[in-house]
Amino acid sequence: MANVFAILSALALLAAAFLAMKNKEAYATEIDNRKNEQSRLEKSKTRLTSLQTEFNETEKTRKETQEATIVLRETEATQQKKNKGIEDDIASKKTETDSNATKIAEIEDKLKEIGNIGELVGKVTRTASEVERLTGEIASNEATMADLQAEKARTEGVIATYRAKDANYSNQRSFFTSTRIGAIYPAYGFVTLPVGNSSGVVSGSPLNVVRDGEVVAKLRVSSVEAGRSAAEIVPDSLTPDTVLMVGDQVVPAAAGN
Repeated sequence: MANVFAILSALALLAAAFLAMKNKEAYATEIDNRKNEQSRLEKSKTRLTSLQTEFNETEKTRKETQEATIVLRETEATQQKKNKGIEDDIASKKTETDSNATKIAEIEDKLKEIGNIGELVGKVTRTASEVERLTGEIASNEATMADLQAEKARTEGVIATYRAKDANYSNQRSFFTSTRIGAIYPAYGFVTLPVGNSSGVVSGSPLNVVRDGEVVAKLRVSSVEAGRSAAEIVPDSLTPDTVLMVGDQVVPAAAGN
């Protein structure tokens, strides 16, 4: 009988030890789960902070772009007004030049009608001086006209540049030539570029990642600063078996792409 009780006691102790071990494992698992949940919570907070920062930067860039567009349009209006003044000056100088040319022609006709040059030396001398003066004025007017034409061409070039920039901002189209991926954040789905709006990066514009002459992924600019920018990786745009790498070439996407 004592042996039976001893066996039963040993079995009870073994069962208690087994339950204690299971409870310890369950407790350890619960602690690990709580640690994982806490880690995910911290990552979510970090992601939220990053998104809030990107939103604030994007909003700031949008306002700056609107202000830049207003300045560009005001500058264009000023340049157009200046061109109108230049065109008026050119017309005035041309009229003056034509008038002087007519006077020279009239004087030359009068010289032909002069009979005795010896008796009209003084008149001829004065006439020759007048012709020389008018010829100098014509040369001066022509030089002024050339300067005005050059100034007009320059201002028209400035206007064309402002119009092109305005169109790029309005159509959300970047106009830099090429750059490289500076950093990649695959967990958040975006990359950073070492160029910004001072180089022609426009917020919201589409970009292409090019490798060996082929487009392997598409990006969309999410935030822009003066000397750097961030772009989201367009979902499902990566070609099969492709992993983006730092140093990959990035170019503006063509219209419609």
